[in-house]
Amino acid sequence: MATLGPVDNPTPHVLANGENATPLEVIGSTATDKLVILMTGLPATGKTHIAKRICRFLEFFHDIPAKLYNVGDYRRDLFGANVPASFFDHKNPERMAQRLEACNAALEDMLRFMGEAGVRVGVYDATNSTSERRELIVKRMKEANIGAKYMFIETLCD
Repeated sequence: MATLGPVDNPTPHVLANGENATPLEVIGSTATDKLVILMTGLPATGKTHIAKRICRFLEFFHDIPAKLYNVGDYRRDLFGANVPASFFDHKNPERMAQRLEACNAALEDMLRFMGEAGVRVGVYDATNSTSERRELIVKRMKEANIGAKYMFIETLCD
C-alpha cells in the first residue's frame, strides 16, 4: 500500500485583485456586507456546535471576521456556572431579569462588533424561543443602525 506525503492545508480564500478579478457585485455582495445569524432552538439541540462551525468555516475558508456571542457564556460569567434550577423558572421575575441582563450584554457586544467597518458576521447564540424576544433583537439591531442583514437558524432535535 502506497503512502501519501504530507498534505498541505488549504489557505483562507483571498479575493483576487486585478483586471481578471470578479467584482463582488457580480456575485451578489459588496465589500461592506454584514450578516447577523440568530440561532434559535431548545437547549441541547446543537445551536452552539452549528454556530462554532459556521464561524470557523467563514474565517478559515473565506477570511471573513466572524464572532460567536453565546448567551450561556455571558450568564456563567455574570452569575456563575452553578445556578439553581429556579434560575430558569419563567415565573421568577428576579431570575428573568438576570437572564435578560445576560442576553442584552451579549447583544450589545455583538452590535459593537457589527458596527465596525468592513465585511463581518456575528452569530448570536441563545434559545430565542419566543417571538417577542426575536422581535426585540431585530428591533434593537435596527435601532443600532449597523446596516446588517440577518437570518434565523433554528435547530430541531427529535
